[in-house]
This record gives sequence, structure tokens and C-alpha cells, in this order.
Amino acid sequence: PVVALRADMDALPINEPEGLSYKSKNEGVMHACGHDVHMTMLLGAASVLKSRENELQGTVKLIFQPAEEGGAGGHFMVKEGAVDDVSMIFGLHVWPYIPTGILASKLQTIMAAAIRFQVFVVGKGGHGAMPHQSHDPVIAAVNIINALQTLVSRETSPLDSVVLSITKMEAGHAFNVIPDNATFGGTMRTL
Repeated sequence: PVVALRADMDALPINEPEGLSYKSKNEGVMHACGHDVHMTMLLGAASVLKSRENELQGTVKLIFQPAEEGGAGGHFMVKEGAVDDVSMIFGLHVWPYIPTGILASKLQTIMAAAIRFQVFVVGKGGHGAMPHQSHDPVIAAVNIINALQTLVSRETSPLDSVVLSITKMEAGHAFNVIPDNATFGGTMRTL
């Protein structure tokens, strides 16, 4: 049999504070969300498995998956045949709410699928002193964001696992100008 162990390896667009000994060598990205730990665990498993290779009955495939955070990396690895011969796959993920030294698992899905989304709102800009002459995309974007929050709170069963997070919003560059457009985006996670 072929069993696979999988770790994600993507860096996220987050700046680490200066002066840390483990700070990313690449400015503007870091292995947050435990991705550095996940790769380290898989490399550690590789070392242990190699030292006990003659005791194994079958093959262990090590999979370093890119694009776990919304990039459909798992989908593309399956599509490219990386797991065609695999009968079972295990993925490890650190979880800060479980005490160190404890391993938790369940038979079914345990981590959520994530998608990214971005919304562009087009309006008609104008001077901030004359808002009645514009079609304010900021007001429209804020109303859309408020309405999106009801998808989880009012349109989804409280027994379902769904998270919708608006994590970025951009509009305009001046204090006295209503912009022509606004954009916002975020993630949605479901089991």
C-alpha cells in the first residue's frame, strides 16, 4: 500500500516584526499559520521513516503541497496525479488550542476548505462637500459587506461550520474626494 503524508508550504503576505532571529529572508511574506512547522514536521517524519525504512510494509509518499491558502494546491496536485497511487493520506496541522504533546484527530474532514473572493464596486466619484452629485461606492461597498454578514448569521444553519471574513477594503486616496470605485475582499471557509 501507498500512504501519503502531506504538509502545506506556502508563505503568506504578512510582514514579520524586525529583529526576530527567525524573520523571513523574503520581505513581505512569512510562513504564518504554522506552515513552517508543517514543513518541519514532514521533514522530521521523513528522517524517522528513513531510519526505520526496513520495518515499513509499503511505501510512504511525502507531499509538500503549495497554494494551500486559497490557491487550490490540493486540487492541482490531484489533477496532476500526485496521489493516483495513494490509498490513504494524512495531513498534519498545528492547532494553538490543543496542548503541546497532544495529537488530536477525527475520521472525517477536520479543517475547512477556503476560498478567496474580491468584489469591485463602481460608482461615480465627486467632491466630498457635494456627495449628492456622486454615486458613492464606499457606501455601496459597506452595505454589501453588512449584507454578506447575514449569509452566515441568517442564511446558514447554526449547526453548519461556515466563516465569512472581510479582510481588506480599499477606496480612494484623498480625504475630500469621493472615489469612483471601491474594492473589498476576504475568505469564506466551510467544512
